[in-house]
Amino acid sequence: MKLLLLTATAVALAFGGEEFYCVQLATSKDFSSIKRLYRHALHLRDVRVERIGKYYVLRAGFFVKKENALRLLERSRLAFRDAFVRRCLFIPERIVIPDMSKPRRTRFFTYEVGMKLASLYLKKKDLPRAEMIYRELAEMYPDSREVRLQLARVLYWQGKYEESLRIYKYLERFEPELADERRRVEVKKALREAEDLEKAGRLEEAIRILEKIYREEKDYSAGLKLGLLLMKAGLRERASSVFLDLLLANPRDEEVRRLYLLALQRPGGVEDTGKKKPPMRKG
Repeated sequence: MKLLLLTATAVALAFGGEEFYCVQLATSKDFSSIKRLYRHALHLRDVRVERIGKYYVLRAGFFVKKENALRLLERSRLAFRDAFVRRCLFIPERIVIPDMSKPRRTRFFTYEVGMKLASLYLKKKDLPRAEMIYRELAEMYPDSREVRLQLARVLYWQGKYEESLRIYKYLERFEPELADERRRVEVKKALREAEDLEKAGRLEEAIRILEKIYREEKDYSAGLKLGLLLMKAGLRERASSVFLDLLLANPRDEEVRRLYLLALQRPGGVEDTGKKKPPMRKG
């Protein structure tokens, strides 16, 4: 099959995506032909086959700077006389070799491309794919703070709190400003643990976890859940104390006000007049 060079840049631009400089090696409608050529290009950097319309396009390299692509072009000219440098759109879904449709380790990208690829998966809300890329980048570039931080965030967004916390605690030794993010993960982890314990009927253990995290972080969600669990356990006095604390911090919160007044009532529905009254709303 005679190989054709793809010259219509507008065709590629119609697909949208992220742009880099790359070296276009060859193009063909015949997959078997382009696959044979792919084997002869494996010595080049980031070589892949993309499906663009009716064509299979053999390309190499992902470069932010054109001069880097030109250096790769010189290396590729021995095997591919008609190769040329162009702006390439990076669209993972159209890469057929390596097969980007399957979540597996590819190791075919550079740092810049890996970060772009992970970012694209995040935009599509494909967190497992983004996690896979960040994990691979973390092995390839173990000193990269940004990779580790992004991995910690993706793990947190997926509810993988234990591993996320380990990474945050490591990074926090060098970047104390990450303490707020780390505490956010700890709160979510505590809420998850408390929820599991509540479902198992272990209310006392759930309450202890929430009391600890609320005492340390004064987190609204943890305090609200703590108060509700205390109510469920029949510990109204302790519940009212928690709700009052929340109400003082959030005086316009009508739901907390309602729960506080409910906690003040005795089981028979009579208000315990010995308790403090909730703060009056302003305005």
